[in-house]
Amino acid sequence: MKIIRFILIVVLTGYLLFSISNFLGINDENAPITVQSGASKDYVKVSSILQNKCVDCHSPGMTRMPIYSEFPIAKQLMNSDIQRGSERFTLDPKIYSGEKAFTPLMLARLEHVISNNKMPPAKYLVLHWNGSLNADEKQTILTWIANERNRHPWSNESAENYKGDPIQPLPLSVELNPDKVALGNQLFHDTLLSGDNTLSCASCHALNKGGTDQAQVSTGIRGQQGPINSPTVYNAMYNLAQFWDGRAKDLQAQAAGPVANPIEMGADWDKVITKLNQISNYTNAFNKLYPEKGLTQTTVTDAIAVFEESLITPNSRFDQYLRGNETALNHDEKAGYELFKNNCTSCHFGPALGGLSYEKIGVKEDYFAMRGGDLTEVDNGRFNVTKNEIDRHAFKVPVLRNVELTYPYFHDGSVTELSEAVRIMGVTQLGKHFSEDDIQKMVSFLKTLTGEYQGISLSSLKIPK
Repeated sequence: MKIIRFILIVVLTGYLLFSISNFLGINDENAPITVQSGASKDYVKVSSILQNKCVDCHSPGMTRMPIYSEFPIAKQLMNSDIQRGSERFTLDPKIYSGEKAFTPLMLARLEHVISNNKMPPAKYLVLHWNGSLNADEKQTILTWIANERNRHPWSNESAENYKGDPIQPLPLSVELNPDKVALGNQLFHDTLLSGDNTLSCASCHALNKGGTDQAQVSTGIRGQQGPINSPTVYNAMYNLAQFWDGRAKDLQAQAAGPVANPIEMGADWDKVITKLNQISNYTNAFNKLYPEKGLTQTTVTDAIAVFEESLITPNSRFDQYLRGNETALNHDEKAGYELFKNNCTSCHFGPALGGLSYEKIGVKEDYFAMRGGDLTEVDNGRFNVTKNEIDRHAFKVPVLRNVELTYPYFHDGSVTELSEAVRIMGVTQLGKHFSEDDIQKMVSFLKTLTGEYQGISLSSLKIPK
């Protein structure tokens, strides 16, 4: 009993000393950063809150270290927390002075952690009693986030009460050169872009299959199997980059890749251009639309990119709901949206519900252990591009528009059922085991995201499994 009593006294004493030390001294103090002129009154308050409550883990160079920070164990724990915090959400000092520096991604992540009471973490509050956000501070930040979204062009077509939501409707149309769209459409479906004249871009991105091939991995030239699932080409204009690993900076760069890939279309660009130049309809169209360059690899990929920019799928039932038609969704679908919004919109936000960030798969639980099988090179994800260890197993977040048609799911195409994909994401990314009822409600909501192409619902073009 004496030993137990002694241990309890030591633990309690240490806890009290560490806690009290927060009031006794901090090695570094940060002078308040003056907000830029023109910032909203709400942001002046938000900046103050962020400076007071978030700097220690999310603002490199501004961390205020307590007097016990040099203790061996404490130092290691704090450095680890700072590293993880900065990796997930970084508040550069200049951000405190102006709200324009906040991206839609930052707004989504900030909203998610505040709405779900995830920050600060419990272990931080054990020793920092005054570190939590009070109700007024939370509401101030959430109100400011909603107002920021309200001002974004994405929300122009939303009903007033949905302008602050993390998801916005797709525009009913986009302004593009119709002649370039038509030319790009022809090229997108032309097998002359492949080495043996058997494959086109549409072979892996069929417009009647949700913009995919609905296969686990794509089949390329001479029946070769690719290593990764084919992402949808619909709404790809909203991606921050192209391919699962983001190796193509835009749609034009993406269009160039598969043509020359020996496993995909297996062609040589010089030979492709030679073939296309033998067709007068092509040469005439390129001379008209690209008078200074004519028919080249650059102009071919540009035309394809313009066509792909036209592949938006607006007017889903969910879009109609966001525009103010409250009857467009039923009770379960609305409930599914609320569940989705509370759990998933830190990654799946914006008009396409994704495509705007890279996320590591397996944040809470090991996805690959759950999947089974050996790891492959493509499982490295973004790491294959950056060679930065922090990017290992990180992938561009897929867009969820028309998701009921874009099976199988994930970069490896390992899951065929949408309900199973929701379940796995809950466990691996959130550490949550959703009930079957909640899963079905979210699936019901996700099916409302199926939109239209050229006025025709993609669901009517669905190819059965």
